[in-house]
Order: sequence, then structure tokens, then C-alpha cells
Amino acid sequence: MKIQIHHELSYEYNDAVYLEPHYLYLTPRESSILKIRKYDLEISPKPNVLSENLDAEGNVQKIAFFKEPAERLLIKVFTEVETLDFNPFEFVYYPFDSNNLPVNYPESIKKSLGLYLTLEGVTTLVDQTARQIAASAGWSTSKFLTELSNFIFKGFAYEIREDGAPYSPETTLLSRSGSCRDYAVLYCAMCRAMGIASRFVSGYYLANVDPLAPSQDQYLHAWVEVYLPGGGWRGFDPTQNQVVSGSHVPLASSVVPELITPVSGTYRGSGNGFSNKSKN
Repeated sequence: MKIQIHHELSYEYNDAVYLEPHYLYLTPRESSILKIRKYDLEISPKPNVLSENLDAEGNVQKIAFFKEPAERLLIKVFTEVETLDFNPFEFVYYPFDSNNLPVNYPESIKKSLGLYLTLEGVTTLVDQTARQIAASAGWSTSKFLTELSNFIFKGFAYEIREDGAPYSPETTLLSRSGSCRDYAVLYCAMCRAMGIASRFVSGYYLANVDPLAPSQDQYLHAWVEVYLPGGGWRGFDPTQNQVVSGSHVPLASSVVPELITPVSGTYRGSGNGFSNKSKN
């Protein structure tokens, strides 16, 4: 499926300010199921230097350096990607016992996945709730992942919260509410409680995409990827109660959600700033 994305972010200040370096994670992550056909990035004021690199977790990161004072920062991205619909469960768990929980990775793989197996945020309540869901799923890895998504989707109240870091897993679990990034952080924590390596993903979700209706508004989204032996990284979206298979366009993934905010940076000066809503 071919998808065109127009993404615009605008930050305005009531007086000229000096922009510190800004970090951008706005480049779709290419893979065997997603190819970038066109990409154009426009920044105003034009940065004196715009560097591109791979961050510590392999995401495409751009850093914009500015010299002159500005009263507005405007970022526009146009991307055309092609995604491939696929069956996310069309693989064989190997080692075979990975089909059941808790997942025990071979030592050679566990070393490289250590970052995504950390139990930070896995409190007693989070752990016990994960185990209850695992028991109801018969300790099946695949069934646990889908039932966990269903547990959040049906039992939690979604709230729009555009700013701020994600809530802790326990806060979201106790309140039974949150934004997509809160759901993703909770999902990650429950997966890790069951020994499943997981990471937070930032990107776009294209709901009910109609190629003949390019004016549809979409917004930034967050979901989760888990590492399944024999299947590699597979995406799960508890906000939509979906397994990722063609309608999601990832920008970056990390064990620390705050590190892959699509645009982050600071400024110096007396001006007060505010941001306009971004649309895609």
C-alpha cells in the first residue's frame, strides 16, 4: 500500500529567541515491509548545519543547529512510503519452547536483548497482573500478547495528552486510563515481566486509509515491538487492539520513550513559546 504523509509542526515565540540544537526523529524506518519512495524535509529558519546519523539504537536521527535568532520554528515533512501487508503470526517459534511463557532466549541472543529485558517499572502489581493474563492465556506466548492488548483496549479509557512523558506502568494500570504512549509503556512492562524483550515505537498509524482521499488527518502514535524467537521484532498496538501488519509507519524505537520524541530541543531568550498542533 502506498501512503503519502504530510507532517507539519509549528513553534512560535512572542519575542526572538536563540534555538539550541534540535533533535528530529521524523524519517520512516525502512525494512523488508516498508520502503521510502520520497522524502523531503523543510525547516524554517534554515539550520546552519543539519547532520544525519544513527543513534545508539540504530534510529535515523537528524540534529539541526541554528545561529540566528528566530520568532518561529516551522518543520514540514513530506514522505511517500510503500508498506507491505503480511501475516504477523506466520513464523515458527524457535527454540520451540519459546511458544510458552516465560520466554527464555538463548544466551547468545539474550546478550544483545539485555537492554529490552530490563525490569524497570515492573512493580509487584504490574508483575501479578501480567501473570494473571498469562494464566488466562494458558501461558501461550502468542495468546498472551493478543490478550494483553485486548485487556488494555477494552478495560482502559483513552485520553488525549499531547505533552509530557509517559506515565509509569503502575500509574496507568491503577488509573485504567492513558494516552497511546502510556498504553505502550504499560504493555512493554508486562511483556518484560514475562521475559519478552520489548521496545517503545513512535510513528504514524493510518486509520481506515483510503488512497483516494489524501486529505484525511492522522496524528502521531505510539505502539510496541516485541522480540519473538524465530519471528524477530513484531509490532502490537494496544490502543487500536491490533497486531501491526501494514497500517503503521514507524519512525523510531527505543527502550526509553523520551529519547525518540519526534522533535525535541530548547531555546534561549525571554520569549515565551507555544506549539501548534501537528497534522499528518
